[in-house]
Amino acid sequence: MKLIFTFLISLLSLTVFAQSPPGKYIQINNSNCLIFDYNYTTKDTVTWTGTCLSNYADGYGIATWKKNGQDSCKYTGYLKAGKPEGRGKLAYGDNYTLQGTFKNGRLQGKGLINDDGNVMKAQFVNNTLQGPGTMTFKTRLSMKGHFLDGQFINLDNQYLNRLAKVKSNLQNTEHIYSDVKKTDSLFYYTVLPEGSIKGVLVLLPSSGESVESVICNNKKLVEQASDQHIITILLSINNAAIDEDNLTLKFLNNTFQQVTDRYHLPKDKFIIGGLSGGGMLALRYTEIAKAGGNKTYIIPKAVFGADPPVDMAGLYNTSKRFITMNDGRANLSQGMMNGLAEAKWLANSFNKIYGGSPDQFPDEYIKHSMYSRSQVDGGNAKYLTDVPVRIYCDPDILWQMKERNRDYYDMNAVDQSAMINFLNIIGNKNASFIPALGKGYRLDGTRHPHSWSIVDAEGLVDWIGELVD
Repeated sequence: MKLIFTFLISLLSLTVFAQSPPGKYIQINNSNCLIFDYNYTTKDTVTWTGTCLSNYADGYGIATWKKNGQDSCKYTGYLKAGKPEGRGKLAYGDNYTLQGTFKNGRLQGKGLINDDGNVMKAQFVNNTLQGPGTMTFKTRLSMKGHFLDGQFINLDNQYLNRLAKVKSNLQNTEHIYSDVKKTDSLFYYTVLPEGSIKGVLVLLPSSGESVESVICNNKKLVEQASDQHIITILLSINNAAIDEDNLTLKFLNNTFQQVTDRYHLPKDKFIIGGLSGGGMLALRYTEIAKAGGNKTYIIPKAVFGADPPVDMAGLYNTSKRFITMNDGRANLSQGMMNGLAEAKWLANSFNKIYGGSPDQFPDEYIKHSMYSRSQVDGGNAKYLTDVPVRIYCDPDILWQMKERNRDYYDMNAVDQSAMINFLNIIGNKNASFIPALGKGYRLDGTRHPHSWSIVDAEGLVDWIGELVD
């Protein structure tokens, strides 16, 4: 099945209590002893194995919270007047723990977070990791970087100093960014070059990927772009399609207008791209811009995608085929099970979004596809006749067969190469399908063709440089 999602390591917003409700003291089960509950609800109960001093839990012990009778959190360490004080460990289930020194109930100083075997170490400031630190994956691959409000970013210092996070005036009302609530503001990062700006690189996350993960995965690309006087912009969109009147389009337009005004950017030198779903957004934004109607703030100079699905009808049909071949089959690996779950999600989502299958509603699929192989004119791809286009793909069929029970018919490469071939035929001399065989690896070092690493940073920056000079 042709992936939209990319299951990269989630770089979390590593706050513990800072954004929680005020909390309150609650009574420990079967006693008059009190302990502070930072996320109190009326369904909370707590037990404590330690001593009680002046009606408050005090000293060393284990506090176990339950919600609706189910364990929700466990603290092992010291308490003072009912709050964590001194060395302690906080565990949420079996796979997420925080360790360090607590002061008046808050983590302060050196500590770590273990997220299912992926360990983040740095200084805690009011429960949030800040400053220089490390990320060590369960594969034992380790990276040095910097925590900004709990988010890990691995840029070198000279580029980190040029990084800025900007809050948008738009809220996440349509939940186009899955990492924050609908009432939260959307945001974007900029990485400025030193000196003049001659071009703009826009990077869009894949489905479910954090913006910070995009930076970490594209460290070399972002830094080389900065060296070549190209500003990089990264937007908080990872859970959305694009239409001609929705929040996704509005957020893109508003951001492009804000950065253009603030940094006096050349509107005709934007290059936009992304991985998977981010690449889909980049292609559709460019097609909408080229179709006319003044629906976009910029008309991208060029567009690229890292393994993006491009034909929604093809994606639906291969999803249904994958379900038929694998649903109910015994001894599927975890990766195959993930592929099966995604195929079911895609088929169900497309049935809701488009009303049914491509056979039932062909026009809806053509309208929302980047390219339609069923159409002689290529569908929306016809608007890219004079736009430089790059599509990167790691067409490792042996990996797909072994790890995912897929064959050539199930790979994004089939429709991607057809799209580029169509563009070449109609006269686009700067449309390229770039096979990056064997180059797909995740941040933690594991092999996966559907990854940012298939994009050759140096080659892409050279291409952008030629376009904006």
